[in-house]
Amino acid sequence: MYLADVDSREVVLSILRKAGIRPNKQLGQNFLVDRSVAAAIIACVKQLDPQEILEIGIGLGTVTAELSKIVRHIVGVEIDSRLANLARARLDGLNNVEIECKNILSFDLLRCFGNSKIVVVGNIPYRITAPILRYLVNNRHSISEVVLLTQEEVVQKIARSPGKDGSGLGVFVQAYADVEIIKRVSKRSFYPVPQVDSVLWKLCFLREPRFSSAPESFFSVVQTIYGKRRKMIRVALQDVLNAEQITLALEKAEIDPCIRGETLSFVALDQLALELGKILE
Repeated sequence: MYLADVDSREVVLSILRKAGIRPNKQLGQNFLVDRSVAAAIIACVKQLDPQEILEIGIGLGTVTAELSKIVRHIVGVEIDSRLANLARARLDGLNNVEIECKNILSFDLLRCFGNSKIVVVGNIPYRITAPILRYLVNNRHSISEVVLLTQEEVVQKIARSPGKDGSGLGVFVQAYADVEIIKRVSKRSFYPVPQVDSVLWKLCFLREPRFSSAPESFFSVVQTIYGKRRKMIRVALQDVLNAEQITLALEKAEIDPCIRGETLSFVALDQLALELGKILE
């Protein structure tokens, strides 16, 4: 019965109007109005066979209700008290659903789930995509997989990282997780209609990161390189090393000083970070 609530824009509008709720632009609220997309999210999560789920941004509680059928415990975190109250009323009677009204970035996974490995699900607004991804990566020891609906451009950059079409955020995410794009989602699948299309995608956290150097050294290299994209790597590194140190580090790492840093693979980035760490000790 719940999936019918996202059959169309008119159905979603009716539910919101009855509750006296208008989408909050500052919070980047775009409600799903496409049953097939909701079904795809549920199918993807179901394949993961989770026991406990954290849902970020519960909207009308439609996906929450469907997910509650396949897990022992689901916690929905919603920053908007209007939506949190609406979801509590709509999901009343589902004993394995818990709704907390707070900012996900301050949510304590250990307090809520203990040592359990959880699956995270969410439709993430563009303006807070990066902070939420950093939060998820930093809490990866409590998370097995993540299923997200986010802006297409951001996901494509992450999927192409490291690389000339990638991003520093993408390298950070890919350093700790496998990334799989599941399906492209039209902007018309949301109300209000956003300016860009989205992508449904999945993160699966790795047992070990894709680098062996110290994290501070590795991500210092990444930040420096992607902060000065299209610069030769010997030029990009001038903010952290002098000319003699740059030459030595690149020689030791067997990297051409004239290439652009964003073309480096994880192996090359790691080797450079190892050599920089030795020089700066």
